[in-house]
Parts: sequence; structure tokens; C-alpha cells
Amino acid sequence: MAFLSLVASFFLPIVYASDVVLSPLPADFVFPSSYQVTQNDTLPKPEFSFGDLYPTPTPTILIEETPMPTAKPTPVPQKTKKSSYMIALLGDSMTDTLGPEAPHLKTALKNIYPATAFTIKNYGVGGTNIEYGIERITNAYSYLGQSIPSLVSANPDLVVLESFAYNPFSDADGGITRHWLNLGKAVTTLKNNLPQVKIVIAATIAPNASVFGDGAAGLSFDPIAKWQKVDIIKKYLDNTVKFAQGENLPLANAYTPSLMRDGNGNLTYINGGDHIHYSDAGRAFFSSIIASTIGKNKLLE
Repeated sequence: MAFLSLVASFFLPIVYASDVVLSPLPADFVFPSSYQVTQNDTLPKPEFSFGDLYPTPTPTILIEETPMPTAKPTPVPQKTKKSSYMIALLGDSMTDTLGPEAPHLKTALKNIYPATAFTIKNYGVGGTNIEYGIERITNAYSYLGQSIPSLVSANPDLVVLESFAYNPFSDADGGITRHWLNLGKAVTTLKNNLPQVKIVIAATIAPNASVFGDGAAGLSFDPIAKWQKVDIIKKYLDNTVKFAQGENLPLANAYTPSLMRDGNGNLTYINGGDHIHYSDAGRAFFSSIIASTIGKNKLLE
């Protein structure tokens, strides 16, 4: 039970605004009353060959045709139904730190759909769980001193719903079930308010228990606490993957391919300043998976 009791104090509300500094939420941020924070080896050359042992007749010179190199086919740019699309991102700081207009995602999408214009709105809020994420779908909110209209008011064509796994619920015993049900509620809320919207469920990169939180302002975890917190995050990420698969929803899964053999997240993708959020390579990695998921599922075609 000592393990479970640590989960309640898992994450302070945080916002990551650069590759080095992890900033807390502003003092004027007000949570709704219903929100609970909860190498190629060279083959050895033989010392002698059969030609050295037995003289061979002068060989007849044959003219061999050199095969022509096979040209690689030029990728055919994919076309979308419309000339422009609005995409909304909903999540916690793992969404927020993709940037206001998620430039890595826009670049990845343009690589697939070069003739299409994309507008991307980021509705990620650091330190918040999925229940407050659901509120932001239909309600305006304040973040970093700005008043932000509801997600549905932007009338997006596609919404990327990230896991909120880095901000799990404090009730460890029923948290996973609660998370699953809220993923379903988020999808239902989006569909009820935006009947034509396309939805992608996203599982972000895996955390690393060896260094989790090292360098993050206001956070200090001993080795056991790091392992416990990372274990919970991984369970929520896995829950997100299973939810998307079970509900037959498009899944942008950065979690599984970012896991190393030892069960830790690949440090290439993790920020060296706080060891929680993305490195620039991590942002590009996650964004490419989201764009690839959209393309493979032909969500814009």
C-alpha cells in the first residue's frame, strides 16, 4: 500500500515552456470546482585458393551485361478531400510542449500532403488530468494568462486526444478504469458536439525511471519514487493503447516504439533538462507518428 499512497502526490501542476525549464502553472490559474488534480565484418581471406593448387586453362572472356540500376519510384503525394484542415490537440503538458502550433506535426503532415494547408491549435494544459481535458472540449478556460475558447468552438476537422498518462488519478486502485471510462467520455463528447470530426487516440513517449524528473524545478524523486511514478505512467499509456484498439479507433502509438529492452523510455526522445518532456527529437518522433497514423488511416482523404 506504500506504493499506492505515493501516487496521490504524483504530479504538481507543471508547464514546460522550453527545453530546459519546467515551469509551474501561473498563480492565477483556477481549476474548475469539478476538477480533481489528481559495424560490417570483413570475411577472412584464405591463405591460398584452389587456383593456386591446380593450374587452370586461360578462361574464355565473357561479356557480362551490367544490370541497370533500379530506379526508386517517386512517392505520389497524397491528396486530401479539402484544401485546408483544422486540427486540434488535446492533452496535458505532453501535448502543450509540442508548441502552440505544433510545428513538427505541421511539417510531418506537409510531407504527406504537400498541397494541403494545416492549421493546428494546441489545447494542452500542463498538470491536468483527462477530466479537466473533457471540460475544455466544450468550455472556455484560462491558461498562462490567456482566455482560451472551447475546443469545439474552433470546429476542428480532426482531434488528437492524447493519453493524459503523465497526470494519472490519485485513486490508484480504480484509476485505470476511471481513465478508460473518461477516454470513452472524451470521444463521446467530441462526437456529440462535432459529428463529422475525425479522432486519433495518441499515446506519447515512454518515461525513463532512471532519470525521471531529474532537473525539473520543484521536483525531487528518490530511485524508488521514480520507479513508482514511471510504472503508473506506463500503465496509463498501455491503457490508452488498449482503449484505442478495443474501440477500433486510429492509434498514434509512440509509447511502444520508444520503450527500450530494459523497459525504460529511450533517452533520445526525452528532454535533458527535466527528464520528463520531449527533446526536439522526441517532438519530431511523436509528431511523425501522429502524421503517419492520419495518413495510413486516410482520415483526410
